[in-house]
Amino acid sequence: MKLALKELTYYKFKYLLVTLILFLLAFLVLFISALAQGLAKENVSGIEQWNKSTYVIASDADNNLSQSNITTKTDEAVNTIAKGDTVKTAMQKIDTKSGKTDLMFTQMTNNIKPKPTEGHLPQNKNEVLLNEKLKSEGFKVGDEIKLSEGDQSFKISGFADNIMFSHTSMAYVNKNGMDTLKGHHISVIAYDNLNDHQKNEINDVDNVKVISQDDMLNAIPSYNAEQQPLNLMIVFLFVISAIVITAFFYVMTIQKTSQFGILKAIGTKNKSLIASLMFQILIITLVGVVLSIAVIFIINSVMPVSMPFYIDANLMMLMVAVFIVVSLIGAVLSLIKVTKIEPLEAIGGE
Repeated sequence: MKLALKELTYYKFKYLLVTLILFLLAFLVLFISALAQGLAKENVSGIEQWNKSTYVIASDADNNLSQSNITTKTDEAVNTIAKGDTVKTAMQKIDTKSGKTDLMFTQMTNNIKPKPTEGHLPQNKNEVLLNEKLKSEGFKVGDEIKLSEGDQSFKISGFADNIMFSHTSMAYVNKNGMDTLKGHHISVIAYDNLNDHQKNEINDVDNVKVISQDDMLNAIPSYNAEQQPLNLMIVFLFVISAIVITAFFYVMTIQKTSQFGILKAIGTKNKSLIASLMFQILIITLVGVVLSIAVIFIINSVMPVSMPFYIDANLMMLMVAVFIVVSLIGAVLSLIKVTKIEPLEAIGGE
């Protein structure tokens, strides 16, 4: 360890450049990943917050919530089989400073309601809870939003984070508020779980079927269209980063052949050389990755709320693990040569 630290301090500029390269690679992967996750959240975050596993949806809706319309009679028949959360929605446009904006008004139920980050849940029929992103339009708690069609308006009771569906902000109202909206209808009936017998009975009801949450999310047209190319890009970034890092540390290790030969000539054991090399690479990798994570968090804190940017902790930990592993792989590939170095040959002897 002492040997590794001495070399790091002696060749400061060289190792700073190596750390910078690792930082840039890690930053690029994290930044693209955060953008991809942000776009995904704009498609599915509102549904994910419902935290339901199973949904009853109109048979002719192609699993798409925005196309589903369940009649009151069918809703009653389904709830007779198993009591669920009947979710009513209504698509509306509101006037904002940047023009007209679509909102998906959604009725709260006993089990489906967002957690306000500011203000409170709607208590009266003329109150609404909006998505945080609409703050970028200048809205604040206590303001009124006006529907583009007609004279109807709602008072903003609060805001909640990540309540979007298919790039459309959701707006939560209570039952009385939903009843005042034109075009309101039952979209889905949500369940925590259903047994096989209940699923079969519901599937026998006319014009509806049982689907999973994944089925409903995958039916969002923009979701798969955006995520597949972005995820492929992230995978390629990981692969390219892995190749670059592995090759980089392999070449660096081979370049120190004569240095290892001298150390062996004065009695340094292979075990000590290997430990020193591994420790050195681990330090460089961790510094580069930690710096990239810090910069990403700084960017996230100053990013406007309208920007689709989301940091996934699990993906971040995966990236850290991948960078450490591929760095060590680059070192391991060169260790075979290190252990076979003959001191006399390495220092140019006969």
